[in-house]
Amino acid sequence: MTKGSKAIVVGAGIGGLAAAAALSQHMSDVLVIDRDILLHDNAARLGVGQGAHTHQLLKAGELALERLLPGITDNFVAAGAVQMTVGRDVKVYDFGGWMDDCDAGFTVTSLSRPAYEGVLRRRVVALENVRFHSETPVRRFVVEDGHCTGVQLEDGAILAADLVVDSTGLTAPLLHQLQEEGHAEFPTEEIRINVAYTTGRFRRPEKWRDDQIGYFVLPSPPDTHFGLMLPIEDGQWILSLGARGGAVPPRDLQAFKEYAKGLVEPHVYERIKDAEVVGELRTFRKPTATRHRIWEATKWPQRLIPIGDAMSSVNPTYGQGMTVAACEADALETLLAGQTPLDDLVKAYLAIAGEISGRAWSLSTNSDYVYPETEGERPANFAMSRALAATLRKLADEDMEFRHLRYRLVHMLETADALRSGPLAVRFFTALQGSMAS
Repeated sequence: MTKGSKAIVVGAGIGGLAAAAALSQHMSDVLVIDRDILLHDNAARLGVGQGAHTHQLLKAGELALERLLPGITDNFVAAGAVQMTVGRDVKVYDFGGWMDDCDAGFTVTSLSRPAYEGVLRRRVVALENVRFHSETPVRRFVVEDGHCTGVQLEDGAILAADLVVDSTGLTAPLLHQLQEEGHAEFPTEEIRINVAYTTGRFRRPEKWRDDQIGYFVLPSPPDTHFGLMLPIEDGQWILSLGARGGAVPPRDLQAFKEYAKGLVEPHVYERIKDAEVVGELRTFRKPTATRHRIWEATKWPQRLIPIGDAMSSVNPTYGQGMTVAACEADALETLLAGQTPLDDLVKAYLAIAGEISGRAWSLSTNSDYVYPETEGERPANFAMSRALAATLRKLADEDMEFRHLRYRLVHMLETADALRSGPLAVRFFTALQGSMAS
């Protein structure tokens, strides 16, 4: 369909690399452009402000990348990824207690964000029809007669393309340029979530050398502290300690450990109290969750595909960012494989991408809104959303089928339709009605 055609991907993060892998199967020439120095190792990049912090590739994202680049999961493992059985090796404390152990039926890999990206970049670099231009800032998208026809670089050079992907991340600078030049009109939604966290990497002490358990400690209000710890490559843990409401966890090592001691459960502190820190502690602030509702745009250029955080950036605590980007890239490949004409591609893609990012948005913001530190008026359906979540939480404590489903929802393997019309729907709504009547 697209033989002889050229694509440009702006941004070489997880979303851009996944998009390049998707496009490589259908376009003759794929050029990936990034303003950063693109290294061949797993070092953190300056352009990825959140790269030093805890990341989790959810199962849906892993499967999407596996479809795009068969064998990528084995590549992650070869790079030192820890494979964990969900429900057993990933301990989750939320809303008053630990989720009971189970084997949810699938595993996930655990790596640092730079390692995930490094492995993915090496696979994409090896594709014969993909090229990279690093240290190459892009000034603007070139739009003619309602079509994106390429990009203009900071030095003024114009590069033509038949299809362009915007993977410039949460600041989305080129989207704002499109609006300023009158090429795009779309609503933007923002929620002030007021989240910050500080992260450190620690060598696992001898006592915990074989410990490959992750901990997500997410207490309910009024507790505003949380902790996310995962085993990663090189015999290390990565630990992000977070706060809501304007507080920022400390960067001083001893104060950081004391902050971990203050979590509602002791498991995290017990593991790092005598552990050696690797490198420096880093802090990241996420004041807002933002999504550009481009699928509702009244004006948008043909042949321009937004992906990942360029379209929707939620609270990173819930680990959805890499997965949303991977799933959107997989959807793009599916549309191209189905012979969708390039001039029809954007409309078809945005409908799917809006649904993917919308699921992540609902899952994260419904949890964020529970905290009074999240500013803004709650949506009209908020009370019902919390009732649904509480019912599912209670059923998951009592019933293994619901426990498995809850994990599948968190890992974006299922949609909420599984509660509306799936085999568990009658039992779920019976329990929901009972809880609302009591």
